[in-house]
Order: sequence, then structure tokens, then C-alpha cells
Amino acid sequence: MNKKTMAIFTLLVLVTITGIGWLSSALKPERVSSLPEEIDNWVELFNGYEAYLDRRISYSTVSGTSMEPTFGENDKVLWVEVDSAELKVGDIIIYDHPTKPGENPIAHRIIEIMKNGEYRFETKGDNRLESDAETAISAYFVSEDDLKGLVIGVIYAAE
Repeated sequence: MNKKTMAIFTLLVLVTITGIGWLSSALKPERVSSLPEEIDNWVELFNGYEAYLDRRISYSTVSGTSMEPTFGENDKVLWVEVDSAELKVGDIIIYDHPTKPGENPIAHRIIEIMKNGEYRFETKGDNRLESDAETAISAYFVSEDDLKGLVIGVIYAAE
């Protein structure tokens, strides 16, 4: 084998080894870790979702146990403003209590939707046997004016 052939052969081997190394690293799955370890600033994550959803994401802290086991005391519910027409039975909404202004917002599941000129929602906590309209001292349905938004996620509190 002459020097020129040997140099070409060596170069071909090096290119092949480099190509195999590049291909194997490209096919190797990346290590997946949990979000809290990887994202120091949750706001950055939510800004990305806001851009994707084209809606502002808000959050509220849960007080009470009416939605257990879905979420409970001190969990954070993430929500976005929505048009009432977008909601359906089974969605969890967040709203201001219609008969107790100034209290913390309530997050409950829609069990019935009524439309008579405007939307009204009958809601119920997952941990309740009866709807809010049946258990309240003064029965109420959630109006469009009291509706704040649709719950889209939960950040569970550390135990």
C-alpha cells in the first residue's frame, strides 16, 4: 500500500468513526428530569404556555377540601380567562362567590350549564355529595359576571 492510499484509507476511517459517533449521540435519548429540578423560575415556564395559548395564565391558592382528591389545601390552581361558550360539563372553573363578595375565589366542577340569554353554571366540589346550589344557604348558580376562568392545571403543595 502506498502512502497516498494509506492516507485516504486513514481519512475514510476517521470520517466513518466521526459519523458513527455523531449518529449515536443524535439517537441517544436525553435524560428527562422533573420540572422543578430543571426550571428555577416557574414564571419562564408559564410565559411559554401563555405564548402558546395566547392567553394570560393566572393562579389562585386553594383553601379547603371540597375538591379533594383532585386538589386540596394550599395547592395552586392555574387558570385562564375564557368565553362562557367554550366551557362544558366536567370542566373546573374558578369564580367569585355570588352571594359572598370579597371571599377567596372558588374552584369547582361544572355539572350543568344553563343558557337563557346568558350562561349560568351549576357547580359541585369533587368531595361533595350535593351541588353548590343544593348545599348553599341561599342557592346560587355561577353567572358569567362571577366567572373568572377555566382551571388548566395544578401545582401541588409540598406535604
